[in-house]
Amino acid sequence: MAVATYGSENIGALSSGRASALQRPFQVVVIAADFLLILLSYGAGAAIYSAAIASTVDGASMGAGLIVGVVFVSVAYFQDVYATHRLLDLVWQLRKAVFIWLASLTILAVAAFLLKSTDNLSRGTVIIFAAIGGAGLISLRFVWQFVLGTNYARSRLVDRKVILLSLKPLDFTSSRFKDLRRNGFDVMRHFVLGSDNSDSAWEKQIRDVIRQSGAADVDEYLLAIDWNELPMLPKLGQHLRAVPQPIRVLPDNSIADLVSRPFLPVSGTVAIEIQRPPLTVFERLQKRCLDVGVALLALVILTPLLLTVAVLIKLDSPGAAIFRQSRRGFNGKPFEIWKFRTMTVCENGRTITQATKLDARVTKLGRFLRMTSIDELPQLWNVLRGDMSLVGPRPHALAHDNYYDEIISNYVYRHHMKPGLTGWAQVNGFRGETPTIDLMEKRVEYDVWYVRNWSIWLDLKIMARTASTVLFQKEAY
Repeated sequence: MAVATYGSENIGALSSGRASALQRPFQVVVIAADFLLILLSYGAGAAIYSAAIASTVDGASMGAGLIVGVVFVSVAYFQDVYATHRLLDLVWQLRKAVFIWLASLTILAVAAFLLKSTDNLSRGTVIIFAAIGGAGLISLRFVWQFVLGTNYARSRLVDRKVILLSLKPLDFTSSRFKDLRRNGFDVMRHFVLGSDNSDSAWEKQIRDVIRQSGAADVDEYLLAIDWNELPMLPKLGQHLRAVPQPIRVLPDNSIADLVSRPFLPVSGTVAIEIQRPPLTVFERLQKRCLDVGVALLALVILTPLLLTVAVLIKLDSPGAAIFRQSRRGFNGKPFEIWKFRTMTVCENGRTITQATKLDARVTKLGRFLRMTSIDELPQLWNVLRGDMSLVGPRPHALAHDNYYDEIISNYVYRHHMKPGLTGWAQVNGFRGETPTIDLMEKRVEYDVWYVRNWSIWLDLKIMARTASTVLFQKEAY
């Protein structure tokens, strides 16, 4: 049996001792921060509302903030929200924080009703408190994400000591393994069991693993397994029952994609969804509310910028400030997309040439507008009209749709969702020109993944990443 050590910084009683010694105080700090923030939010809400109606703050009413604070941190604690490895999962943290916050406010309302004390509870204070407290708790999640992302925190606040098992040597530079420590796993040892699946060989190897890792005081085992090794898992699992700690499977991308999909129990087995149905009425309502709210707010805030850009385009070169072109939207329905004109030509026919680097057709101002994506801002109007969404597969010119639809099998699947101002492909580096079929296939792959895995949280994540993508990537020209 081959034995490998995963990173010298993970081995040794000294580093493990520091980690365990600091984990508990850090969790206490996180809990105290949530509790104190909730109390301060209630005090701020009461002060703001009292100032608005010119009355004095009733100190006794702080009891409502105290109740919500106790309920929130208690539920969050038992939901494992304060575990260090959980704090590293930003999306999970945001979802939990919002749900528990709403539940805590609901409990406050129910308690006030049952105790007949609603007259003593200021509605204005509670509304302001709900907004300030919710925003504060969300902001704290970003703070902990930053704190735990530092090298100091990674080396001292990791809270799961694990043994890694595999059937073959592993490439620890792959994304599957290199972020284990950042995600809360302190890998003490790595054991390669080998593919010899005879009962006697595996039984001896498992005994050796238990004996050699007994002094490490591990919390659990991780079994790294690939798709082609799945048939060996049932037999290996019988031998792994001798391990006294919990065991989790760390799958490759193919297995991870499959097990992350919804499933339905069927006749003693399960049916796994490989293609999701169209968005439900509630999901469409969620997406539409997000689109209208953000697009309307953005148009109001950006109106001076939009007017300035329109004037500069007219001064820079002759032609209309707004360029309109036919695109396909949801279910292939055609619509007219709006963009700021960045070229000296306005192609909208059967043959359209993509813009290339140093393209002579692009104006001086247009080059800046394309690089910063300001030329896409008029599409906020398309979003309000319902032709587009804030997030979705980027729409292509009809000429390109017709061309790629013939040579890329999954291309048409992009039309199962409204096209977007930004998308999963764009925040993963596929922004701008796609000069080869391979690049377009990769972009389509990301678009199809987005359609199959859509959630409102994924839309928010893509919107958050779009800003940094525009700032630091220069693929568009």
